[in-house]
Formats: sequence, C-alpha cells, structure tokens
Amino acid sequence: MSRGTTRVNPLPAWASLLLRIAALAAALASLASLVLFAPGTQPAQAAPACGVLSGGAAPEAVRAVDSACAQIGTPYSWGGGHGSRPGPSYGICDPANGAPNDCNVKGLDCSGLVRYAYYLAVGTDVINGTTHTQWPSSRAVARYHRADGTAPLLPGDLVFFGGSPSTIHHVAVYLGQGWIAEAPYSGGYVRVAALSAHSDYYGAIRLYGQGGGTTDPPGTYWVDTFANAPVHASPTSTAGTGTLYAGTNYVFCKAWGREVSSGGAFNHWWLKTDPDVGPAGQWVSAYYLSRWGNDVAKDNNGTVIPDC
Repeated sequence: MSRGTTRVNPLPAWASLLLRIAALAAALASLASLVLFAPGTQPAQAAPACGVLSGGAAPEAVRAVDSACAQIGTPYSWGGGHGSRPGPSYGICDPANGAPNDCNVKGLDCSGLVRYAYYLAVGTDVINGTTHTQWPSSRAVARYHRADGTAPLLPGDLVFFGGSPSTIHHVAVYLGQGWIAEAPYSGGYVRVAALSAHSDYYGAIRLYGQGGGTTDPPGTYWVDTFANAPVHASPTSTAGTGTLYAGTNYVFCKAWGREVSSGGAFNHWWLKTDPDVGPAGQWVSAYYLSRWGNDVAKDNNGTVIPDC
C-alpha cells in the first residue's frame, strides 16, 4: 500500500447495479428530450373544443358545423346515416372494409355525418350520397383542390381525402384553423381531428356562399323525390344522362313530355334540374315527386312550378 492513500471499500454489487440503472435512465431521458423537442419540432397539439374556429362562413355553414359538433361521441358505423332520412342508423357488416360488426352499431359513417349535419342546418337533404357522389355535387358553389392549399377554406366546407375522384374515401366538416369534425373508422367515434393527420387531402367543396345568405340558384323550387331518378337531356329523350338522388332537390321549371308510369301512377311533366351525377341542366320526370299525384308538378309548398 502506497503512502498517503486510503483504502476505500468497494460498493456492494447490488448498489453498483442500481447506480448503473439510474445513469442509464438519465441518459435515456436526455435522449428522449432531444427527440421530442429537437429544434424545429413541437409536441402534438391538443385538439380544440369542437366549433367554428374562424370567420367568414355563411350562416348555413356555421349551423352545419354546430350540427356536426353535436354528434361528437356518436359511434362510427359503416353505411350509417344513409337511410331514407338523414341521421344515425344501423350500418353494414362488411369485414372486407374493416367493419365486421357495424350492422349492430347505430351511428354515422363519414358521408352520413356531413349529410346529417347539413340536413339539421338547413332543413333539407342537400348532400345525400357517398363520398364518391358528394365530391362532384352540382350543389357546390365553390371547389378547391390540394394545389390551392387550405388557406381558402372556411368553416362548413366539406373536405375530401383520396388520390383521385375515383379513389376518394373520406369526407369531413372543416372547422377552421386546420381542424375537422369527422367520423373516422369502424370502432371509432365522431371526433375533432387535425386535417393534417390525413396525408391524402384531395380538395373541398362549399355548399353556401361566403359571408352568409343562401346561394340557391335563382328561380329554383324545392321538391322531395322518393327514389333515385334517371335524368335525361330533354323531356322526350329515353337515353339517361345521370342521376338525381332521392331527397330534397331543387328544380327550375317544367315542360310537357313523354309519360313515365308504373301501375296507376303516371306523369307527363318533366322538371329541369342540376342532377347529382351528370351534366347540369337535365330533365327528371315529375313522376318521382313524393307529395303529388298524376300529372301534378308542384314544389313542397304547393306552388305550381312554372313552365320553362
């Protein structure tokens, strides 16, 4: 033993092990802080309360946001919300689409949610159908694509996700400031989420004009139709050019044409309209009106639709 040194008893093995574990834990914590809070990154932002998060939207769109937010916590159900009237309904059991039990779940899918939100907002079924048919809706007064970014979007806009019109698979209600209300997936619930959480934002449509006021086309009359109806290029044509979905639809005027009949029901009047599928300005038979009888062409208020 050298002069001037003092012998120190070594730590017990268990104490040495504890010190090593503590040192390792400290190192891992330091590394985690570097990963989570490295320069240029921030922790994930908590979702805000559901509601209108920016200004400029039409009153109808504001009410649609409020209606969508009222559904927070509603179960997702594949095919839910697509009954004859908008609202939660039992869905479809479809294991191939990740919905093995949804025929036993009463709720809304993504397109059922936006349909119901606008139905509650305006009192008419203005955006029936699935994501594939909602995106090209002729009722849109403005349309945006991914290249436009999200800056033009207003609360109440319907935002769509997919790689192309044929592969659109999801829709949600825009709230503002980059947030959406959505029915996300089977097993989930209607929630608030970041638009950026979806990597395949495709575009958006607006159903009512910026700043307020209805944007129904001038000279329109609202009618209820009881079934999906074929449309044609003229009141005498037999070649279909598209489809007008069942629900509440607007028409412009009427003209006498070929008879459409089934059993004892018939109608010769044809109504000019913008269909859900196909070019604008097509003709649908008044036979499909829900509220009236043979050779009658009135709107929902009982007003005779004028001649074209």
